Amino acid sequence: MWIRLLKVGGVALYVDLLVVALLAFLVLQTGMAHWPILLIVLGSVLLHEVGHALAAHFQGLKVGGIYLHIVPFAYVERGKPHQELIVALAGPATNLLLGVALLAASDGFPWLDLEAWLREPHWTATGVNLLMGVVNLMPAVPADGGRALRAFLMMKMAPATAYAYTARVGTFTGVLVLLFALVLWRWPDSAAIAVLGVFLIIVAWREAVQGQRERRAERARSSEGDP
Repeated sequence: MWIRLLKVGGVALYVDLLVVALLAFLVLQTGMAHWPILLIVLGSVLLHEVGHALAAHFQGLKVGGIYLHIVPFAYVERGKPHQELIVALAGPATNLLLGVALLAASDGFPWLDLEAWLREPHWTATGVNLLMGVVNLMPAVPADGGRALRAFLMMKMAPATAYAYTARVGTFTGVLVLLFALVLWRWPDSAAIAVLGVFLIIVAWREAVQGQRERRAERARSSEGDP
């Protein structure tokens, strides 16, 4: 069940009751001391989706709303390749700009000490936004980097070829993630990273299937145009 909270730049924001229940459960399990961390993470995710939505809105694309679900998303009308490129990059760009601004305002940042990120809200916000920005730029669908790569390729070549190239890059990225999990070899981090790698490979396979569909459609249109 969706609840409408507010409007941001003319774009409605909805939250799923399941997310509210999950947040309440996490607070009860971890204690009120972790509530600021949950708010920072949720706020960073919201800013990411607002970046997508506003980029689409300013280009004249229809935005059905921002939905805070287990996997948050902005419901945006499909546009031309150059429009989709801008929309895809707007989300991670928003996180990176905020992360860099917070980093500049800090005397120091514990880059490799992830536990230290949780000690100070300022460090939490900095780390979460920088991490979200970088991870979302991975050149693999459904990450924004993969969507941006597909849109860029569609500006240069036929959709079927763009899907095929995006699928190859996504598969390669997934394999690299799996190799990193093996090199790291630390439980449960390696397991989580391995699951991500497998997921990227599966989505890349779906991307390849979509490319085959586009190629058949192109051939059908070509056949209809022949005398």
